[in-house]
Amino acid sequence: MKKYTLKNVMDEQAAHDNEALMTQKKLQTILRNQIETEILEEEAGYVLFKYSNTKMALYPDEEFNRMRIIAPITQYSSLAPKIKDSLMDANFHSALDCRYGVTEDTLYALFLHPLSSLTHTDFISALKQVHNLAKSFGKTYSSAQIAFTKQK
Repeated sequence: MKKYTLKNVMDEQAAHDNEALMTQKKLQTILRNQIETEILEEEAGYVLFKYSNTKMALYPDEEFNRMRIIAPITQYSSLAPKIKDSLMDANFHSALDCRYGVTEDTLYALFLHPLSSLTHTDFISALKQVHNLAKSFGKTYSSAQIAFTKQK
């Protein structure tokens, strides 16, 4: 096992601090380079695209250091109460880094993160998780192959 000294930890933190901050331009470049991605529309402040045939939107905000990826799923008001309970349960156990959320009567799968500290790897993972969460709606309600389970 590798032993760490305070100097090792400080050197690693300094290297991390020197990494380039994520920007909308970098996110758009990553999207364009993904085989599974088709860009539908790009403007300052958003990108509409399909990832593995799932419609999504990317909303980076450099001023407020936030970004979100959303995928519309269905009309929220048409859902049965039991399904709404399943959504809340999934947000706790199986949605992992993503969440189900509602605005203007539309249910979305979404990923929220500070923009500047987002890494390339995190962004690719977020795309996959949002896609999985949207596609698993009504079935497993999961963003990945793992889930936190309830204690009985």
